[in-house]
Amino acid sequence: MRRAMVVLLVAAGCALIGAGTAQAHSALVGSTPSADAALDAAPVSVELVFNQEIQTSFANVTVSTADGTQVGAGDPSVQGERVSLSTTPQMPSGTYTVGYRVISEDGHPITGSYTFTLNVAPNAAAPSPAGALPSVTVAPSAATGETGAADGSPLLLPILGGAVALLFVVGMVIVLRGEKRSKR
Repeated sequence: MRRAMVVLLVAAGCALIGAGTAQAHSALVGSTPSADAALDAAPVSVELVFNQEIQTSFANVTVSTADGTQVGAGDPSVQGERVSLSTTPQMPSGTYTVGYRVISEDGHPITGSYTFTLNVAPNAAAPSPAGALPSVTVAPSAATGETGAADGSPLLLPILGGAVALLFVVGMVIVLRGEKRSKR
């Protein structure tokens, strides 16, 4: 029975030690147009930049008007840590929401959204050239709509620690009950 207790202690220790290594998750570090930007010309595309490479098969980006009309054209393009989505040529003035859900190279989902405003002059019908909008870096915060609960990273360690502690207590109860029964 002492062996079982030692095995449980070693397993609990290994689980707690290993839990701290997977805390660095991917995050949005920049976007074009940037969050809360006010534009005078419609962007040709929306580009998101993350701090790690993104899996190409699971990238989802949307650009929509306040009433939910999609103005994104086609599927998003992924190149390393950059994800871009072309927009439709004619975008009226208004507030647009960029929403994204991508999977980082390490397998963690990254979800968020932000808005920008378009103030097109009545005679301006042509979109701006692709290089006309500067790339602005934004920290993943309230501006990008990200919360710690979106990818679960701040809660991962306490939940895992609690689960390991609970399993340890249950294991100890089982072992101690087994010792009492075998002594009878």
